[in-house]
Formats: sequence, structure tokens, C-alpha cells
Amino acid sequence: MRTFVASAALLFGFAAYAQSTPLLPAPAANQASVEFNFQWNDGVPWQSYSIQISADGKTHFEGKPNPSQGGDVDPVTLDFVTSAENRQKIFALARKLNYFQGDLDSHLKHIAQSGAKTLVYKSTEVHGSATYNYSPNPDVQQLTQFFLGLATTLDYGRKLAWNYRFDKLGMNQTLRELQELQTSHQVDELSAIEPILRKIASDPSLMHISRQTAEHLVKTIGSTDAANPTTQP
Repeated sequence: MRTFVASAALLFGFAAYAQSTPLLPAPAANQASVEFNFQWNDGVPWQSYSIQISADGKTHFEGKPNPSQGGDVDPVTLDFVTSAENRQKIFALARKLNYFQGDLDSHLKHIAQSGAKTLVYKSTEVHGSATYNYSPNPDVQQLTQFFLGLATTLDYGRKLAWNYRFDKLGMNQTLRELQELQTSHQVDELSAIEPILRKIASDPSLMHISRQTAEHLVKTIGSTDAANPTTQP
């Protein structure tokens, strides 16, 4: 019974966070898009997710949380707009990589498993797709790091929505973790969770330090804090 209540509560909390972001109209069917798919049963916090970014910036996320983390395990969907700067980089890298029409994987046997990743490009003229575990190509690494960072950002949006409803005392720890991840370039597109950050920053019932940290994070949105993401092993 306790597990059911916690699961239902987390679902309600994230639903409130997701609903705070206006729903976006579906992208035009003939609009170019870049999509990143991730699948790994041992993946934390997401076992699987997909992120589709259209040429106009409209972005659609669908994710399945890892049940080992506790709480709700129902699929998550969220729509937002990716910044023009990152959008331009993503499509420029897709072009450099011949729209993913080729083998991107290293095929090295000593590389640890880190999940199946698939990059997909779709337009009226081109359709390319490539799946890899690890790629030595720096352009692929840059795209991978961006999408992994974006997925981490959305996970922290969920955590903060939970804190706001059910664990305000734990909120500052979550915010500090997010701030540290931002400093080390491990999260991207904080604008995707801007509504919950602004809600925290403007709530006088919360601890001053939590409001202050949230306000600082909001101020960094649109800056170049994640302009040069690090590559991952």
C-alpha cells in the first residue's frame, strides 16, 4: 500500500511539473528532425528514452525511469523548445556526420557497455540512422554528451517537482547537485525545467538558500555555461 501511495504521489508531482510547461503543437510532418534513442536495462535514472528535436526547436521527450530508483515507473513525456544555439549545433553536427548514414560504433571489445544509443535524422530528402555503444568520433561524442545531459536535466526537473510537493527539506540538496552538474557540464538545456526553478525561486515559504540557488540557476539559462560539453568515455 505504501509503495502504491508513493508511486501515485510521484506521478502527480511530475504531472504538475510537466503541465507547468505549455504544450507545443506537433512539428510539421515534412520538417527535418534529429532524434536520440537510449536503451539500457541498467541505465540510471532512465532505462530508455527518446529525444526528438525538430528544425524549429520543438522538442519531444519520452522516457522510462529505472524501477530500481523507487517511486513511479510510468513513462514520462514532456514537450519544450531547445535553444537556438544548441539546435544549430545539433543540425550542423548531423550534417558533418552525413546525417548518420554510416557506422558510428568503435567495435572495440574492451569498451564497457554504457547502453545502446541511436542517432536518427529525418527529412523529406534524407533518412539516416546509426546505433552505437561508444564512438571515437568527437562529433558523435559531442552529440551524445548533449543528449545525455539533457536527459539528466529532465530527471532533475522530476526530482525538484517531487521535493516541492513532498520533501521541501530535501530540495536544497537536489538543487546543489544540479548546480554541481551544471558546473561540470553534465547537464544541458536548463530552460526545459525553467518553470519549476522559477516556482521555487519565487516561493517565500521555502528556505532562503533553496530560493537563492534556484534563482541563480534561472539566471544562467541562455548563457554559454554548457557551450563546450566534455566528451564521455
